[in-house]
Amino acid sequence: SIVQKPIKLTKLQSTPMDLKTAIALKNIVLGSPNQQYRNEWLQQSYSFCDISDIKYGIIQKKGGPCGALAAVQACLLQEMLFGKNKLPEARFKNPSRTERSKALALALSDIFWRAGDLTQAIVTIPSQTTHVLSSTKFKQDGVTEKLNVYIFTNYDELSSFLMQSISQFEHDGNPGVILTVYSAILSRKCHNVRADFDVPEQTTLIGAHGYCGQELVNMLLTGRAVSNVFNDVMQLDSGGLGQSLLLKGISSRAEIGFLSLFDHYKSCQVGTYYKTPKNPIWVVCSESHFTVLFSTRRDLINDWKAEQRFDLIYYDGLAMQQEETRLTVSTINQSYKRPTIDDDLVPPLEHCIRTKWEDAEIDWNGTEPIL
Repeated sequence: SIVQKPIKLTKLQSTPMDLKTAIALKNIVLGSPNQQYRNEWLQQSYSFCDISDIKYGIIQKKGGPCGALAAVQACLLQEMLFGKNKLPEARFKNPSRTERSKALALALSDIFWRAGDLTQAIVTIPSQTTHVLSSTKFKQDGVTEKLNVYIFTNYDELSSFLMQSISQFEHDGNPGVILTVYSAILSRKCHNVRADFDVPEQTTLIGAHGYCGQELVNMLLTGRAVSNVFNDVMQLDSGGLGQSLLLKGISSRAEIGFLSLFDHYKSCQVGTYYKTPKNPIWVVCSESHFTVLFSTRRDLINDWKAEQRFDLIYYDGLAMQQEETRLTVSTINQSYKRPTIDDDLVPPLEHCIRTKWEDAEIDWNGTEPIL
């Protein structure tokens, strides 16, 4: 709970969730308005780690929502390290509760505002009232039917509101991540989210087994729910069978980056807009789990000298880390040869790092490498 000059919340009108919006949201997220959320989504709020030096870390309870959590974690770190209200470097590892909550509120403000093309944002907040009844068209899920919808056309009002309402996202057992996903979709508008997808009829933001799709991660990081991670767009020729397919990627240099193990195995291509983002923070996708890798040095992004030797901090919200994991990356040892592709003993995280820094020598500084 943050003490600051409140804007008068009484002025903020909310509208109750209606049937049409509830159906549209669940179609985009789950594929059907009659689907139910799994528990790992229903109960995933933003609760923080209380272990020294990783108190910035959001804890993931169970597998599934990691893509959304890693994206929010990355935006939170951007706020703490490089935002307008950034913490001194000595402080960000052990922020106070107030500092954490404020950074989370600002990170969510940025995510929703970016999804709304920097002109508007929508935030969904749970109420005690059920607004949408179960019917053949819609099955209640415990969250969607109880939401109030708040619309903002001013960033400062949005961030003030989120600072005051952040406990709705943080409280243990609250569906903080679902609220985040819904707010981002409504900020982007349902029809725009669907138009972002390569295959609109068949794509959902949460895939089989409750895992995040790439579209959801992209929407939270860039404001657009595109299906790919390469730069710009790619024309897929239909081989003379009529219409060619336009595959959509990332449209400009991202604030936060993305690295993937699939890129190492050459089954997907991560473009430079994601590999060289504006901030030295990357969401990492490896073996269907999403985590975060970051540096506290802004110059890592735009000064090649900084890239000769640098530290990266690794955070995995599901791993129950007991201490900071810090990797030292060196790119200047001419005689170093990176491991061959089929070396089973190379940690996947190292493969991900080498998709950006090709011949990087990586020192785990005494931490047990994660295989």
